[in-house]
Amino acid sequence: MVPLISSLAYGPLGACQLPRTWWKVLTRNAGILDGEYPDVSDGLDRRVLEVLGLDRETTLAYLRENMPSYLEFEAWILEQRGDDFWGFEQQDAIVRWNASVRARRHRSPEKIEETYTDTGLPRDAGIDSATVLNSLQDWQLFYKRDLSELSGNIVPLVATIDYGPLGVRQLPRTWYKILLRAKGLLHPDYPDMTESGLDPRVLRALNLDIDATLNHIRENLPSYLEFEGWVLEQCGGQIPAQAVDEWNDYLCNRIHNDAKRAEIRATVGCGDISSAVVLNHIEDWHFAHQWLLI
Repeated sequence: MVPLISSLAYGPLGACQLPRTWWKVLTRNAGILDGEYPDVSDGLDRRVLEVLGLDRETTLAYLRENMPSYLEFEAWILEQRGDDFWGFEQQDAIVRWNASVRARRHRSPEKIEETYTDTGLPRDAGIDSATVLNSLQDWQLFYKRDLSELSGNIVPLVATIDYGPLGVRQLPRTWYKILLRAKGLLHPDYPDMTESGLDPRVLRALNLDIDATLNHIRENLPSYLEFEGWVLEQCGGQIPAQAVDEWNDYLCNRIHNDAKRAEIRATVGCGDISSAVVLNHIEDWHFAHQWLLI
């Protein structure tokens, strides 16, 4: 299985890449991680553990032996680090690490060739953002390898904060959920389109007709790049930039109300977190962890 938790994702401790590393180690240990993906690479996986002051082998042994939930993993990290974790030096290191992950560019011609080949991007696309290229690679490989092989109730691990070449957050998650629903695979706790949810709202931000979008995905089952191509056509070749910027800012800073926070706390057992990004992440990972252990 292709790991769809992106490098952008973070939990309560705030470190990008850490959830992806956790998920890759657990899925490799369960024997379902796609063979092309290392569970702990010498790149971002190794580096995030170093940033957090964690011993690689000790961390891997804990994950493999215990198969913890994500919140249990973060609790273990705090046990290893103690009060020192909350010091200025460590928190500053996390801020700088996150900035480097978000700004990372692929410079190697070999890596550019690999991701362009896997995703089907035209050679003149001019995209070198590692965030965009790695996400596209994950989504395309999932589309080609996993979509037809999966069964059961699948938790959507493409996150609200993820985005593709058009730079529209939530749009990949909406595509993914509609696709899973069309194949009868979406976890029943996840609607693919509700009147007040983020799915119709991202489409409205792009001035897209909701029914037409649903019909297009359900009838054609497009890859993500194919879907973005269709979106761009519907937008007349140019997305509404100001509306998208405002939408992205809203999503990244959204706060759940008291009732929603209480609901998620009751499900996952987390502390009093208000960030919708973090709460939605750990809720997704909670359900995915349950699925993995079945």
